[in-house]
Amino acid sequence: MTDPSPRSARRVWAVASGDSSRQVLTCAAAAAQVLLPVFYGPRFRGPDSPPDVIQPAPYAFIVWFPIFASSIAYAVHQARRTARTRTVWRAAGWPLAGAFASAGIWAPLALSGRFWSAQGALVSLAALSETARRRVARAERRNELRTAEVAAVAPAADMLAAWGQAACGVNLAALLVDRTIVPAGRPADTVGAALLATLGALGAAAVSAPERSTVSSRFYAGTLLWAFVGVVIGQRRRSRTAVVTASGAAATMLAVAASRR
Repeated sequence: MTDPSPRSARRVWAVASGDSSRQVLTCAAAAAQVLLPVFYGPRFRGPDSPPDVIQPAPYAFIVWFPIFASSIAYAVHQARRTARTRTVWRAAGWPLAGAFASAGIWAPLALSGRFWSAQGALVSLAALSETARRRVARAERRNELRTAEVAAVAPAADMLAAWGQAACGVNLAALLVDRTIVPAGRPADTVGAALLATLGALGAAAVSAPERSTVSSRFYAGTLLWAFVGVVIGQRRRSRTAVVTASGAAATMLAVAASRR
């Protein structure tokens, strides 16, 4: 028996409106994540470049291409009429849309020199995408996702979470030195090593968590390992401390992942 009351009707309308809004905003945020860094991303050269504390090798940033591609693919998939009311998109859709928007907002903030605000955007990116990643992993573990849905959302959520966390650490280290909060040299190396060790601990905890899933854990762990390899290669001639710490973090993640098989 249905409830014909106006309150029930308003509730149904609000839920349907929220689903549609989420679909539209996800598509807009995914597009902004790609377009804003392309047109408004900072171009640092020479003395304008941020301090190199634990910066990865330049090639490592090509990871954004699969992140962008998977984000657009997810946005298109969730925008279908048949996906509008799916529980998993209601759970993970909003935080992932927020993560896309945070990634896009970072570019104009950094270009305009609002570096602390840009760091805040990275923190938001990492936190929101991690929230989405965990919700997707739990849904996959409970067999609540179809194969096509896993393929649509897992790469976007997991790669963005891993790279967002790495970007937070790398940019925070550079910002602390640039603002002379931490002196360059050994103090900067110590802070950089601490941030790398923290990233390694986060990665090890993620790949060993009960809600981990086969597909999601591989994308997340692979992206974070890619970041550590990038740091090792990028810092091999500058900071032995960063190289040793990044190598140890990667080895710890691999050992934890192997022990959980």
